[in-house]
Amino acid sequence: MKIKSILYAGMSAIFAISFSGNAQEPQAFDYSKLKLVDEIVMATDNGAHEMRQFPDDNASALEDILGQKCRVLKMGDSSRYMVFKIGAGKGLKAGSAYVLAIDYPEDKSRSMFIQNRGCETGSGFATGQEVGDCVVGKYVNNNPESLKYPLSNAYRRWSQFFYLHQRFPNFGTERHGDTARSMTPDQGFWVFIAQVDMNNAPLSAGAAVAKIALYEVEDPEAYNVKINYPPEGLPRRHIFGREEMADGVVSVPHGQDKPLARGMDNPNDWFEMKMKNLRFLGMNTFSKDLLEFGHNQGWDAGDDSWVAASTPQRWREMVETLSAKYKDLYVLPYYEYGGATGKGEVGYRKSVKPLANKKGMFSHIEWIEKNAHIDITDPDALADAKKMLDKTIICYKDKVKFVGAWLRNRPSQMPVSFSDMALAKYADETKIKVTREEFSADKAKLDAYYKWWFEKRHAFIAELAKHLRANGVGEDAIVLLTTDTSEPGRSLPGNVIVTDDVELWKTAMAKYKKKCTPVSYEQVVKDNLYGKEILTPIGGTWGEWEWQHSTPGADPANFKAKDGTMVSYSFNRLYTVAVPEALDSYRSGDGLAIIRHYTLNENMMTDKNDKEIMGYFCSDLDRAGPYCMLAEARAVANGDPRYIGYLNGNTMARGFPQYVRAFNAAFLALPALPSKVVENAASDPEVVVREIPAGKDGSYLAVVNTGFNPKKDVVINIPKCTKLVDSVTGAELKMADGKLTVSMYPGELRAMCGK
Repeated sequence: MKIKSILYAGMSAIFAISFSGNAQEPQAFDYSKLKLVDEIVMATDNGAHEMRQFPDDNASALEDILGQKCRVLKMGDSSRYMVFKIGAGKGLKAGSAYVLAIDYPEDKSRSMFIQNRGCETGSGFATGQEVGDCVVGKYVNNNPESLKYPLSNAYRRWSQFFYLHQRFPNFGTERHGDTARSMTPDQGFWVFIAQVDMNNAPLSAGAAVAKIALYEVEDPEAYNVKINYPPEGLPRRHIFGREEMADGVVSVPHGQDKPLARGMDNPNDWFEMKMKNLRFLGMNTFSKDLLEFGHNQGWDAGDDSWVAASTPQRWREMVETLSAKYKDLYVLPYYEYGGATGKGEVGYRKSVKPLANKKGMFSHIEWIEKNAHIDITDPDALADAKKMLDKTIICYKDKVKFVGAWLRNRPSQMPVSFSDMALAKYADETKIKVTREEFSADKAKLDAYYKWWFEKRHAFIAELAKHLRANGVGEDAIVLLTTDTSEPGRSLPGNVIVTDDVELWKTAMAKYKKKCTPVSYEQVVKDNLYGKEILTPIGGTWGEWEWQHSTPGADPANFKAKDGTMVSYSFNRLYTVAVPEALDSYRSGDGLAIIRHYTLNENMMTDKNDKEIMGYFCSDLDRAGPYCMLAEARAVANGDPRYIGYLNGNTMARGFPQYVRAFNAAFLALPALPSKVVENAASDPEVVVREIPAGKDGSYLAVVNTGFNPKKDVVINIPKCTKLVDSVTGAELKMADGKLTVSMYPGELRAMCGK
């Protein structure tokens, strides 16, 4: 029944829809109460605001769409942009909160990338059947998905809440900290509207904008989401995220001796903006990468010969700020761990060894192979990892509320090693002595070694969780392991695009050089193809390389005990959250953790000669409107995670915050206890009801509209209770004969409690 309901939603025949009248949608802002600073109306601006275009002055044109004039980028064989300077001479103030609002027509399939240089964010959205993320990424498989998302045939608004930086790039940005940020608030800042070439967005009718407006938020704290947690004593849920390519704004090496290389004089002010943004979005857990590809990102190791840091004070300052001003936020540090990086330390002892590669390399990526890496069977590696937790978590345990630690292995950091040390340990523990040559020749022996190795990896993670708990971090502290090394997330086999219109995509792909093979969404879900893929811990490889050993996948079967260990489930597209059995396979004794992987769309803004047109480019992308949270909503319906995390390519800057805030408030109002689907609880099969028994505190309900369409007057059979309240607002909900009637927008999550 649950799988079937998702299939219906994926193949919706209704392709034009009105959101009014059926369900009351949330609003992030009352714009009448915000101060309008500046606006660019495409129909009447007539050069009042500076504008540039690429590849030429004819890159865009004014068109009549749905009764209004819009500026529309033409589709072409290279990327394009139109960029506008907003706020010049309007009294902008660094550090103040603003809302950037863009009105667009939702009449056709379109995709657009939006770069807000005032806070250096890269985000975007897609409507209709357009994929959004590039169909064929430059470096990675972007896992494209095209479904018939309904179109409202009306104007809708993308909005972004942000804090203005002290300095901004004059135009483009560079990757490695060399960007000259010479513009200041009095000069305004650039807003890019961009799109990729036709091959990468073949269904798009072109990015279209009717108006760009800038508002000042004079009392930003008034917009913080009030989280109504379950009663004391019930376990809580967590929402968090890591931003990969965001901190160039305050990066070193060059920031200290080149003042214009930083967007903020004090980097900690920039990180505090992140904390404020979490409160606005309703995310309750602060995360910061403390190791990136094994390199220290700003914590004091106490000994540079062990782990060097160019900014050792950075993490301490963040913790002090959290402790002083943001005690409501939990903390979950993130580590791409491969061992200590000092000379002769565990990460650089070359203690790992591939099975058969004659070059001694696991992968073809030389800079990856030169990075630090550990053998998880090495006792020194475990001691090293514990020391890292001592220096970054345990020493601060009395200052902030740590959830635990989030570890992620990047390629070759924690490989399946066939070193002499590992083979000797295997022989000692199993009483079976096997050579590398014998492993290569005998699959059964190799599979037995894999089984042993994955058990050792879990034991390694379990020891770290035990270390945190034994040293006062909390009896429920966790160590979350993310084994998915990719930005876009685990891919289906082959270079495919998942779609509910295979014939359309066959025709579209036939026109272009770079191709994806369309596969049916229905078939992917029916055959649980994604679930089978993510339960394959040893993947494929090619040529002489050992990618399968460089990037060992998840082994959730080893994480079933309630021992503080979890391995994360990767999600992004709707097909990744469609099958309950797939999600449930990753549930540990401490619950289910799901991580949304955003693809970077890295370096995709190029001309015909593959030359960058906007400097370094990296951007996240969401579905438009309420569909930006549909994947999370379906994950709750089909899997009910305790932890929801995000691996952002850029800054966590959601473009439709009203839906994000509403979902997060409802999700965090539910206790992190086991739940079950109440079969046939709703009169509409696309509305899923989960019951969460909470003992003396009643029985909670998670009600989810998993469909593409709004639902009007859905009747829900409420489990026996005398009083039903909205867990977010505390308001009593009126029932009639044990039934509740609700109307819901697509992807809406409602949290309730019956007593």
